[in-house]
Amino acid sequence: MTGRIIKALSGFYYVYDEESGTVYACRARGVFRKKDLHPLVGDRVTYEVTHEKDREGQILSVFPRESVLSRPPVANCDMALLVFSVHTPDVNPDLIDRYLVLLGYSHLTPVLVFQKSDLNTDEDFTKIREIYGGTGYEIIFASALEKKGIDEVKQAIQGHVATVAGPSGAGKSTLLNALLGREELETSHVSAHTGRGRQTTRHTELVRIADETYVCDTPGFSTVNLPGIREEELREYFPEFEEYNGACRFRGCVHIHEPSCAVREAVEDGRINEVRYEDYVRMYEELKEKNRRSYQ
Repeated sequence: MTGRIIKALSGFYYVYDEESGTVYACRARGVFRKKDLHPLVGDRVTYEVTHEKDREGQILSVFPRESVLSRPPVANCDMALLVFSVHTPDVNPDLIDRYLVLLGYSHLTPVLVFQKSDLNTDEDFTKIREIYGGTGYEIIFASALEKKGIDEVKQAIQGHVATVAGPSGAGKSTLLNALLGREELETSHVSAHTGRGRQTTRHTELVRIADETYVCDTPGFSTVNLPGIREEELREYFPEFEEYNGACRFRGCVHIHEPSCAVREAVEDGRINEVRYEDYVRMYEELKEKNRRSYQ
């Protein structure tokens, strides 16, 4: 029998069978422990039922993975709902851009979801569109409180396995509640003192939205480590640079200090957003220093 792991908790892997709609609590075969292999949430697996009455089974094998995200540990996702708020906590473009680089490196299609849009002003909507409108990423303004944007999110993830990422307090669990039409997941409040949300999601779990459509509710975290790439590769993860990469004076231009750089010219005349470019430069210098230290 085949199924998908939708939750891993206390040594059990909960496998959902699409055909029967049944969830089996499975242990991994001993061979997994001997080889130090660990099934992941999102894995498609073969399993056998050991106790039908108790809905228990044993995982026999794991299908090859199409993708792996290490933090949170999720397999076979092809999309990521990147959930931020403009206020409470305040939006952090640098953090968003780090997520976008990480997701691009992980071959996940990002969808930018700005939660709590009921708190936004017209200037807030304009600011977000100015920064990210030229990236090509889908942008959705949502308010779980007012039930706005929820249908757009459902449409975006149809037929996908999507993970949910973003800082604590941005409204990930609240958004998922709205997607499912239920209030089972505990949600957090943002501390007025720290501006951060209290962590409430304690394990990684795939939630089935529709046929072949899943969302992974994952613990939020507020810092993102850049992937292990060379600094000159970073430009590949800024899609708005693509049309200008071949127009620079120097082949292999990294768009930092080179003369006659088409990307820098596009920033100067407003065709590329300055906030995004400044984040690019900051990450480039960070990767450059990190890579320099690693070669010493």
